[in-house]
Amino acid sequence: MIKSIEDRSNLLELGGVLSAFYDLMPYKKVFFDIGQWSDRWFNLISSGAGKVFGLWEKDEIIGGIGLILFPALEDGVMTTTEAFWFVDEKSRGGGMKLFIKAEKWAKESGSKRMNMIHLTNSMPEKLKSLYERRGYKMIETTYQKEI
Repeated sequence: MIKSIEDRSNLLELGGVLSAFYDLMPYKKVFFDIGQWSDRWFNLISSGAGKVFGLWEKDEIIGGIGLILFPALEDGVMTTTEAFWFVDEKSRGGGMKLFIKAEKWAKESGSKRMNMIHLTNSMPEKLKSLYERRGYKMIETTYQKEI
């Protein structure tokens, strides 16, 4: 079941699941503080600029997708960008349900664009194929350096 996450307790629970996702991230390894992470998302959600959907199996959160809604700096077009999308490996089929829910929410929220992030070290060919089948185009590549 997919539900909107709007309270700190569910954000904290999702943060525990997402710690495996953040272990895959190519960023400098720093301590993942679930409390700070949930506070940042709670503030985004409260401001109307963020949305998080959780995927539940029985009474347990097994994954989620986090979205940020904003007018694009380049042209002001309302845009939704995915900040994270992760489902526990044992339940990966549910990830598509989250993805479809995110696209639907973006449209309903007035977005004219949706950006999906594609980490180079996390199923790059599979995600590239999925995004292209769903009508997404690669528009830029990001290079990052820890400073």
